[in-house]
Amino acid sequence: MGQRCAIFGIAAAVALAAAPAFAQASDAPVRLQPPRYATMIPPAADDALVDRAPPIAAPTTPVTTVPAQPATQAPPQQRYATMASPPQNETIIVNGLRPSEDSGYHLGTGDTVRVTVFGEGDLSGSFEIDSQGYLRLPLMGQVSAAGLTTFALEDRIASAFSQGGFLLNPRVNVEVTTYRPFTIMGEVAKPGEYPYVNAMTVPNAIALAGGYTEYAAESEVTIRHQGEAKGQEMAADETTRIRPGDVVRVERSTYWSIMTVLSPLISPFATAAYLLK
Repeated sequence: MGQRCAIFGIAAAVALAAAPAFAQASDAPVRLQPPRYATMIPPAADDALVDRAPPIAAPTTPVTTVPAQPATQAPPQQRYATMASPPQNETIIVNGLRPSEDSGYHLGTGDTVRVTVFGEGDLSGSFEIDSQGYLRLPLMGQVSAAGLTTFALEDRIASAFSQGGFLLNPRVNVEVTTYRPFTIMGEVAKPGEYPYVNAMTVPNAIALAGGYTEYAAESEVTIRHQGEAKGQEMAADETTRIRPGDVVRVERSTYWSIMTVLSPLISPFATAAYLLK
């Protein structure tokens, strides 16, 4: 019992000694510690220690809405660096046209044409231009065709049917089915007349004639088109085209031409040299 009283007495003395310090600490203003993390909520502060910001007034100026501008689409770009736009005035040359499709081709003796009169099967058919340059058509008789293009011949036949009172509004088409042959002569293995083949060139003509002889000049040929009085020298390669009715001549080379002239003069000396050896 006496020990407990002593302990209580010591505790009371300590409490009385610490009372002034505790009272002084309680009068100090409370300082709020900022939160250590963003998610922490700070404790409520005393109105006298924390200054509150005045409320924000609503704006009085009306808000103007700006309409959205349409997006401008960028011009299309080329997919590859090597792509280029074609020229505006590009001219396309087709080398594989049939002669009848060429506006400069004129019909002649030996050509065979197919005449089609639309709606009139009895008046249509294939006809050959004779040695006089005429076509002999049913119901109409002969019609001059030599020297005309296929388009001009269509107009002539249609006019003949109309003016003769056979048809009111005839529609006529003319197409060449077989071209007149060409002739090749000179230093080839088999000179003569050969049927024309579409898109024929000089090497094709030489091949049909069996090739060059050993005396031939193989770099150039002389070609005379039908209706011309004189031939022209042209390159003997794929760039030179043959037309129906052409006359192609392969000349002898310069060396063999000279040897042909000198051969009669050299022959007596060659014979004498042979006898004296």
